[in-house]
Amino acid sequence: MKKVLAMLLAAAMLLAMAACGRQDTTSPTGQADPNAATQATLDPNGTAPAFDMQTSETNRIVNIGTVDKSLYAAPMLVTSFGQSTDAATIDTALKKVGATYTYSPQAAAELVPQFKTLIICVGASTKGLGQAGINEKDEVARAEAIMAKAKETGAQIIFVHIGGETRRGALSDQLADLVLPQCSCMIVKEDANWDYKFTKYAEEHKLPLTLIFGQKDTVQVMTDLFGK
Repeated sequence: MKKVLAMLLAAAMLLAMAACGRQDTTSPTGQADPNAATQATLDPNGTAPAFDMQTSETNRIVNIGTVDKSLYAAPMLVTSFGQSTDAATIDTALKKVGATYTYSPQAAAELVPQFKTLIICVGASTKGLGQAGINEKDEVARAEAIMAKAKETGAQIIFVHIGGETRRGALSDQLADLVLPQCSCMIVKEDANWDYKFTKYAEEHKLPLTLIFGQKDTVQVMTDLFGK
């Protein structure tokens, strides 16, 4: 009897450990977060597909193609598509560089004609949308309106996707696909490129692409683009 009880206790402990080890992919409401890419959605085996990383701890920034920095004139607008914290990261980097720009993560399309350059930071966050009081439908509509207005005005677009693998959810990809056709350069945290989405796009459309290893590398990238 003692042996049976010990076996049952061991099995219960193993189940508890397994439950603790599962990734939490729920939103604050307790529902699954459709904007967060999980290992399960990336690969049926529970791990992200292997791919050849070009960046590393010792080679943190890789430039594919040459960016024409003369395209990106002031005034500049930094905004978010998806309301993640990634736009705030770019805001911080640009402050360190001493660049002149306007930071408005929830900017309306009506503002676009005021700017020659738009830095659009793509990354959907259920938490960020909730805090901003914006639903997904309205955020997509705002993004579509901004891109339509930018096409009218001829504003230059810098595409930024620095949330990494965890920002490759369905909504993030939908927003990215709105921006990519109009951008003239791309800045991507490389682990988001696990399926080669961004390198393939850059190659097919002959766009310069900067891959970074971590978000802190945005300071150097912004320095290279806008440093005096």
